[in-house]
Amino acid sequence: MNNQSNEINELAIALAKCQGEMESAKKDSDNPFFKSKYADLSSVWATCRIPLTKNGLSIAQTLETINDKLHLNTLLLHSSGQWIKSTMPIISAKQDAQGMGSGITYARRYCLSAIIGISQDDDDGEAAVDRNKANRKVADIIPIIGTAKVKQLIELSDQCDNSYMEKLFSYLASLGIKDFSMIKEDMFPKILKGMMANAQANEKEVET
Repeated sequence: MNNQSNEINELAIALAKCQGEMESAKKDSDNPFFKSKYADLSSVWATCRIPLTKNGLSIAQTLETINDKLHLNTLLLHSSGQWIKSTMPIISAKQDAQGMGSGITYARRYCLSAIIGISQDDDDGEAAVDRNKANRKVADIIPIIGTAKVKQLIELSDQCDNSYMEKLFSYLASLGIKDFSMIKEDMFPKILKGMMANAQANEKEVET
């Protein structure tokens, strides 16, 4: 697969100038699972849009199905016609439109940041890194939740706020969890508690 144009010298010069003008993306979104903040897609775009345009650079992100799996293509384009491309599979925690949309947003944010070099000090994907082999061995023997609990989460998700569910799907995707049926028993109480609290708060907002 060809991931760049034959020449990228002009693009490289423009990107170097662009990176010299960019700052770190502002962490203005809350991650309710790590009780921390992270830079969302809008914040990343706000950081890079002007420096990119000023230096003749632009971004194009498209979707493509490869081996029956949805992927995101991110292209860094230069006014000279030179380009660089990266491809990332879409991971969604729930196999419906909302879950897929969250997975796409998650991929767009990370691919955009990676291809132009925006730093994100964010704990949004912290759990994707297993820092302790002993913990990994323990995790391997923890069973996944049963059908009844999966159904409970699916039904509860319809009552939750869309923004909250997007963050939950991003969190699960960072762990490699593609849908609720892959959640392990030790995670279930925390996820259920958070969803129930959000559903109740969302219901009160609807009533008012």
